[in-house]
Amino acid sequence: MPLRTDRPATPSVAQCLDRLEALLDSRGSWFGFGRAARREEARRVLQEARALLAKEAGRLAQAQAEAETVLRRAQDEARRVTAEAQERARANADTEFVREAEREAREIRALANREADEMRRSADVYALGVFERLDTEVSRVVTTIRRGKTILGERTGGGSSTRLDNEKMASV
Repeated sequence: MPLRTDRPATPSVAQCLDRLEALLDSRGSWFGFGRAARREEARRVLQEARALLAKEAGRLAQAQAEAETVLRRAQDEARRVTAEAQERARANADTEFVREAEREAREIRALANREADEMRRSADVYALGVFERLDTEVSRVVTTIRRGKTILGERTGGGSSTRLDNEKMASV
């Protein structure tokens, strides 16, 4: 198959759906030539869109894993500082030093918790954006499917409420 130069190497989900919509809107010849090619192209476009959605889900999971890693590191550091402070307190029995170490540990914990919360919020905002884009894209696909059904219904003379049998749908 020749390499197509009219689209980028890694299309976006929106571009995949636009191509799918164009395939559904295109009218075939009177003798049915080109339908199999359009159907195959539609399948390929759907596979690309699925792959892109999986990639986005992977990025989201990676961002969440990074946030958890930062939180674990910060908690480990806070535990280390606390343990170190407790050990010094036992050795020195200096209450002022212990208070200062405990205050520092609390500050480190608070900072770690703030950073982890910010990472989670960022991941949530990213995920919300992905879901909003997916919602828009899915709505466009549904609209395209309904438009395609209407066109097919008109072609068969039955209107949009006529149900098509599997053989007729397979030839679209």
